[in-house]
Amino acid sequence: MITMTTTTLNPEAPASAGLSNKLGLIFANLYVLGMCGTIGGAYVFQFALWEYPCPMCLLQRMFLLISALGPAYIVHRSRKGAVTTKEFATGWGMAIVAALLGSTASITQVLMHIVPPDAGYAGALFGLHLYTWAAITFGVAVLAAGVNLVLTQEAQPLDAAADSPVLRGLGAVTLAVLVFFAVSNLVACFFLQGLHWQMPGDPTSYAFFADLF
Repeated sequence: MITMTTTTLNPEAPASAGLSNKLGLIFANLYVLGMCGTIGGAYVFQFALWEYPCPMCLLQRMFLLISALGPAYIVHRSRKGAVTTKEFATGWGMAIVAALLGSTASITQVLMHIVPPDAGYAGALFGLHLYTWAAITFGVAVLAAGVNLVLTQEAQPLDAAADSPVLRGLGAVTLAVLVFFAVSNLVACFFLQGLHWQMPGDPTSYAFFADLF
């Protein structure tokens, strides 16, 4: 007599993370660090080359940071437990919306300086001004976030960081870097604008210090 047994699976039990899920979490970290690196490049122009960012430039930095908040949310949740599909989609959705809004600011600034003989605002890198690079960055960001959403089943982190001190450590570093750039950008904006209601469209100094001295 053959006895057949069946195993009842719990459909609500979270799946265990595989290699693609870990890669998806690593990519979320890289996205945040990439956005911060873009702002870091702008810092080189601001603090090393003494090229003051205009209000449009600062607006684009803000959207870079907001776009990074989406994947940063995924990274943060991964350090607390398994990331759900809703949380994964919310994070990358935030990244897309912010990148689209940021692209409108950068494209607007491109169009403001596109007619000759306008030489453009501030310096250039490889022949392109920073607002042009920002437009390219936002476009790549939308593409990257969209691909992650298409590959949700393969890329969502699930519990990838649960048993991985390396991934949890990477997440901590990523979040710390984002906080640093968010705070430093806020401080830089304050010193540029000083105690005035408006910032000049073409700043030539840090208004806070100029008013003091």
